[in-house]
Amino acid sequence: MIKHLLCTNCGYDMVGAEYLSNTVDSSLCNDGPMYSNSTLLDLNVKPYHQIVCPYCHTTGQWSN
Repeated sequence: MIKHLLCTNCGYDMVGAEYLSNTVDSSLCNDGPMYSNSTLLDLNVKPYHQIVCPYCHTTGQWSN
């Protein structure tokens, strides 16, 4: 799993807790079997084209 994303539109570097809150689809974790944290993160990462930059608000323009 990638640990940060760089917006190719404005250069914003999303890392840490902000990265997790914007890239992980938590709705998939509500009801289901127990997995390790790393497995949940690997399974629930949103596709890059759905992630919105919190700075310039463009969608899907990311590099890693």
